[in-house]
Amino acid sequence: MRCARRSFLCLQVLCWASTLPLLAAELQDNGEFRLARQALTDGLPGVAATKAARLLEQKDWTSTDRLTLAGLAVESWVRAKDGRAALALLAQEQVPNKPFWKAQAHVVAGELDAARQTLETRLEAEEATSQEQLLLAQVWLALQQASQARDLLVILRRSASPETARRARLMLDELDLNSGNYQPALDDLAALPREIGEPTADMLRARAFMELARYPEAEALLTSLVASSGGGERLHHAAAVLLAETRLRQGRAVECIESLVQFLDNTVDSLLWTDAFDLLARALETDSGHLLPPDAALRWITEGNTVQKQALQPLVSTQTFRGHAMLLMSRWLLSQKRTMEGLGLLEAMVQLYHGHPRGAEAMRLALETYGAMKADGRVTALANQWRQRYGAGQSAMVDFVTGGTAFTRGDYAQAAELFQAAANVAVTLAERRAALYNAGVATLRAGEAAMYQSLLSQLETVSAGTAATVKSGDTAADLELDQALDLATRSQASAAEALRTFIQKHAGHPRLIQAHIALAEFLLTQIPTDFAASEDSLQSAASLSGATESQLQQIAVTRLWMLDKQGQLKALTEAGADFLKQWPEAPQSAAVRMKIADAFYRLENFASARTEFELVAQTYSTSAYADTALYFAGMAAISMMSDEGRESAINLWQELAERGGPLSIPARQQQALAKRRAGQEAEALKLLDSLLTEKNLPEDMRRSLTCERAEILMLLGKTDPAQLDKAVTALRQLLKEDDLTYLWSARAGYTLAAVLNAAGLTNEALEACYNVVQASGFTGPTNPAEFRWYYRAGFFGIDLLETTKEWEAAARLAEKIALSTGDRAAEAKELSTRIRLEHFIWDTK
Repeated sequence: MRCARRSFLCLQVLCWASTLPLLAAELQDNGEFRLARQALTDGLPGVAATKAARLLEQKDWTSTDRLTLAGLAVESWVRAKDGRAALALLAQEQVPNKPFWKAQAHVVAGELDAARQTLETRLEAEEATSQEQLLLAQVWLALQQASQARDLLVILRRSASPETARRARLMLDELDLNSGNYQPALDDLAALPREIGEPTADMLRARAFMELARYPEAEALLTSLVASSGGGERLHHAAAVLLAETRLRQGRAVECIESLVQFLDNTVDSLLWTDAFDLLARALETDSGHLLPPDAALRWITEGNTVQKQALQPLVSTQTFRGHAMLLMSRWLLSQKRTMEGLGLLEAMVQLYHGHPRGAEAMRLALETYGAMKADGRVTALANQWRQRYGAGQSAMVDFVTGGTAFTRGDYAQAAELFQAAANVAVTLAERRAALYNAGVATLRAGEAAMYQSLLSQLETVSAGTAATVKSGDTAADLELDQALDLATRSQASAAEALRTFIQKHAGHPRLIQAHIALAEFLLTQIPTDFAASEDSLQSAASLSGATESQLQQIAVTRLWMLDKQGQLKALTEAGADFLKQWPEAPQSAAVRMKIADAFYRLENFASARTEFELVAQTYSTSAYADTALYFAGMAAISMMSDEGRESAINLWQELAERGGPLSIPARQQQALAKRRAGQEAEALKLLDSLLTEKNLPEDMRRSLTCERAEILMLLGKTDPAQLDKAVTALRQLLKEDDLTYLWSARAGYTLAAVLNAAGLTNEALEACYNVVQASGFTGPTNPAEFRWYYRAGFFGIDLLETTKEWEAAARLAEKIALSTGDRAAEAKELSTRIRLEHFIWDTK
């Protein structure tokens, strides 16, 4: 289930600079008050709120000072996302701009209706400030009242306040993006002065580029945003997830997965976890689910991610993260038909993680799975549990889900009843339309013709006026086509007649081309196959005006499959070559080239097959076909029965084995057989050595491989000390590179320290740690990856100092690390305190 795209601008805390009264000298000179304000400035609103609330407990403040303290406390609680605490204080104290802060506190607490009522009352009385109006627009958007929000934002866009006008303009652009009006949004963003709204505007531009399939522009902009130091954490997280989605839309599922794993493993908490995990699940489901979950996923279920594991105290976010990982693995297990294992994880998540943001999704998935198994008792129990947790407000959802489970198990009458119940309580027209549509499909299966006609009539009513905005949705005509497509999916003989009836009845329907293609594909599945009729349908589809490039490509691909079924392999290779010449960048190009390679292989033209397979592996190296192509390239090469072919096969399988994918073990097996025939032997270190000699190796990849090679040499150095010298030499050469970023100097420096310590060179190892922590021109780590190596080097240095009983130096180094802003700063502070207490070391100043 794909989640709705999370709005980037809506429902963000609108804490602009507060207009507090002038401070009395007593409050201005109060140290705790200054610390509270500094904590808020430093991004520690919880600390600021705690200090301000404690000061409010004192009774001798003037009314002005009390107003200032209450305003600071409320703003701090809101910034700390504790709406309940802010509301409690607002009930007791007067604060400047109280209606705005009350509404903002309601928003933070998730009480959108309360916030809406407060703000609408202010707007109707013509007392709402620009801040309040902007917040009201956000609330309306969150409550799916887009038309009211748009009307208000159009007015606010003309505000005399530049900040209000800027925010309103960007929100209107995002509203256009959410409504599918991508080009108008991009045009407005292009007209926006570059200094206004950055980097938020760049984020919206990137999304527009992605939605318009202008992927290189989107990727370049998102890469720049991820690498930038401005914009705040939420923007960086959103950019990282959108960058991954851009790669997935280009068919680069492996790259998408890698970038998501890096993001997820290095965020202690994020509002984008739901989107990131959902995207990761979708990436794993590409290519029929042949991709394996990342190795980190199992660790995430038991331990959380890397930065959470490093925290001194257990974090609340760790439990949320573990729940996300558990749902991810259950989805994958279910896609692999490992039903009982998947259900076990779903049941565990439902019971262990109450209130989890994906708890409803886990229960829905469990309901559907149990329904497909006809486990009615468990479906009923979970449905009751759903209603207890989420109340009647979400009864439409549970009726919709349980209707789906009834449909899956073949109880179409009950499914129709449940879908109609969902339609009756649906809160939006789209939900009602979807429920009525599903009810119509269920009644068709149940054979209830009269009920079907009634539902079709209702659906025609709620579909009225949608043709201009819904290209392929849930109108009555769509229901007829989907009925025919459903028959085709189930290989029902009546599908052909249903598709032909739709084609004749709806000559001008936007989905007519789809119907022709579906008819051609269905005819190809029949035995005996009417190839002539299938070709006629394809020609009819191609002759219609308005065919998209995607549909033209689908027509050509269907012809390829028809040639395959006819056994015309030579013609298939020729037609496939024409396809690639006309559409070299088509999404199906990898699959087409694989089809060509397969045809050559079956024709026993192994030289051509090898060439085509290798082209797939090289040209589409990040596609799901790459590993399979490498494997069969080796098979084709070795089938040529030559020394050159055998050596090529060995090299191809070596490359595949190094990838560690699902075909790595078969590749190693084939490689072992080929090497045995050739009389060759394998050595452990050749893997990295051979990769490091590759031409055009990306700089970051070369540096990563150098560090990994040094780690292997360090392990080998336990029995062969000469290997440690090789590791030290390689790392020192890396550290001498002029363009080395802090990230790589930190990683190489830490690795060097570990190698030197393994060699017994403690002082040199400590120096390497110090170079990382006290790097020249270094102002502190700025991202999770830099923090990781900064902390590893720093804490390793502390360990070395403690080992040598240099207690004061260890305490001072811990205190320096404690000044950082990362997750382990508190751990460093506690460590320095422990060292001083245990060894009676106190400053004498």
